[in-house]
Parts: sequence; structure tokens; C-alpha cells
Amino acid sequence: MAHAPMFARTMGLPARLALYCLASLALMVVDSRYAAMATVKNTAAELVNPIQDILARPFGYLGKAGDFFIVHGQVLGENRRLILASQVFASRLQGYEALKLENARLRALLDLRPPSGVETRAAEIVRILPDPFNRRVIVDKGATDGVTAGRPVVDAAGLVGQVTQVYSTSSQVSLLTAKEQAAPVQNQRNGLRLIVSGTGSNDQLEVRYLDMHADLKPGDILVTSGIDGVYPLGIPVARVVRVEPPRQTPFARVICQPIGAIGQHRHVLILNRPEAAK
Repeated sequence: MAHAPMFARTMGLPARLALYCLASLALMVVDSRYAAMATVKNTAAELVNPIQDILARPFGYLGKAGDFFIVHGQVLGENRRLILASQVFASRLQGYEALKLENARLRALLDLRPPSGVETRAAEIVRILPDPFNRRVIVDKGATDGVTAGRPVVDAAGLVGQVTQVYSTSSQVSLLTAKEQAAPVQNQRNGLRLIVSGTGSNDQLEVRYLDMHADLKPGDILVTSGIDGVYPLGIPVARVVRVEPPRQTPFARVICQPIGAIGQHRHVLILNRPEAAK
């Protein structure tokens, strides 16, 4: 009686590889000619595609996140560039507006018609003296330009001050609002003569020791009277703001607002009589 062998002989690896290749080729030929594997492939695709989608989603999310951060960085960089550009444009626009206002003031000065027999010399304020009460400035015209002490200084709107000291190439101008300054004026409405004095503030003048019965009302315009021989007749000086009744004195007090742009101008006109320059 024959005995079965202890170890069964199996097909070797080369033989199995060859068998698998033959089977694959056979299936490929049959599928290409008769589409026998179409159902199997469709079924396998239906099973595999959802799995592929699930596995591909994290990579899609990572790609979108990367694109988001790239675009976000580009947007931030563009935003910073636009902010810097807007700041540059804003500064240029401010400079343009300042230049436009200065040109308008210069044109107004050039169009200003001085009183008869009075010459004008344009001057630029180059320095403001650090005195909060005396209100003095330095202009770039002096004795070599024919400027003399005592001459009125105006802008396109009205009286600004008076030349109080003259140097060779510059002059000192005391503004009308300085405490030691005063100008004889008259009410344009009724001819009432007054003295307007400075208060040390660029936006305020006052009339002191006014008769309580004087005809002066808020809104009245005060112009130079011309009786002192210094200020020509008719230069606008101040607008009456309010009339304060007497308090412990028999006199009223009038608060006025300067008509000239005192403390705001850069260019002024010095009024000079031709004989004074000789």
C-alpha cells in the first residue's frame, strides 16, 4: 500500500507569475472584444470612487487653505500699499490746498487798490517773535526797500498792524491785537469816532472808555478815520461783537473782532507814502 508524500508539491513562483499573466492577457482580450468585464469594472468603480473622494478631501482642504493664506497675504500686502499711497496722496493734497489758499491770498493782495497817494510794498512774514502779549512779527522788507517806521501793514481784508522798527533788510511789525497798539477808527454806519485797542489775543479787539450813550451796535463796521496821519482813511479794522454795559465805572466796553486775518497770514502789504521813502 502506497503512502502519500509528507509534503505536497506546489507550483513555483515563476509558474504562478506566468499563469497570472496569461489569465490577465486572456481577460484583456475577452474584455476588449466582447466587453465582458464592463459590469465588473463599473461595479468596482462605484465601490472605489466614494473611497477615493473621501481620501482626496483632506488634500483638497489643504490646497484650499494654502490658496487662502496666499491670497490673504497678497490682499494684506496690497492693502498696505494702498494705505501708503493714500497717505502720500493726502499729504500732497494738503500741500496743494495750502498752496491754493496762499495763491488766492496773494491774488487778493495784488488786486488790492491802495488809497490815493499811497504806495504798497509786498512783504513776507519770516519770523514770529516769542512774545504772547506784544504780538510782533518780522517781515523781509527793510530800509533798503524804502520801508519806514510807523507805516501801516494790511492784508486783503483789513488792517493788520504797524511797522514799529526798521532794519536794513527787514522790519518789525507790531500786530494790531498787541496790548500796546491802538488805532483811531470811526463807525462806518454813523461816523462815530473811537479808539480801538489790542487785547493780546489775535481774535479780539476792544474799545475802552466808551460813553454809555454812544450809538454803537453789534455788527457795526469800524474803519480807520485817517485823522492821525498814520493810517489812511477807510481801511477796515474791526466788527463790533457786543457792547458791555458799565460796571463800577461810567464807561461801557465794546468787544470787537478784527477784520484782517491777524495771525493767519503769511504775506502782507506795507503802505508807504512816496515822500516817506525819499
